[in-house]
Amino acid sequence: MVRSGDNFFNLYNHDFIRMAVGIPPVRVADPEFNAQQTIGLIRAAAHRCAVLVLFPELGLSAYSCDDLFHQRAMLEACRDGLGKILEASRDLPLVAVVGCPLAFDHLLYNCAVVIHRGRILGIVPKTYLPNYREFYEARQFNSGEAALHDTVELCGQRDIHYSLFMLRSVRTSGCQYRRQPKPR
Repeated sequence: MVRSGDNFFNLYNHDFIRMAVGIPPVRVADPEFNAQQTIGLIRAAAHRCAVLVLFPELGLSAYSCDDLFHQRAMLEACRDGLGKILEASRDLPLVAVVGCPLAFDHLLYNCAVVIHRGRILGIVPKTYLPNYREFYEARQFNSGEAALHDTVELCGQRDIHYSLFMLRSVRTSGCQYRRQPKPR
């Protein structure tokens, strides 16, 4: 509800948000390249005053890595790429959700990593792993239901919430509403 004195034309005063979906070009098993593409789209979303930007499942590795998901070099490169995204997001007033394969307790998970201003707010492992037709994720990943802990350490950050259910509120700031021309 818009309060007296608030800018009526600011969409945030009506409890709406501007969100974006980033679809970067990806290279299979090239997390460094994929992280750079993701960073570019995060910056573009922030420039356009989005407060939430979502990226594809397994966007740092690419979806079709098959047995490469179990290579230590690949998983380390994904963590390095995630670290670069964290650093690049430090001064940006938005939340980004990035897809990344992650291993905890010797189990591999297909995860969504929630990032805000250089920090990981939480990690959500995928639970339903399709295993039919061309999908055989159960061969590569463990269901999030197999997680042994509800907090993890990643990229030098401790006690990151790691759960199937993650509800938090994040206060973002920075962008003022820019009036857009009406579509014709």
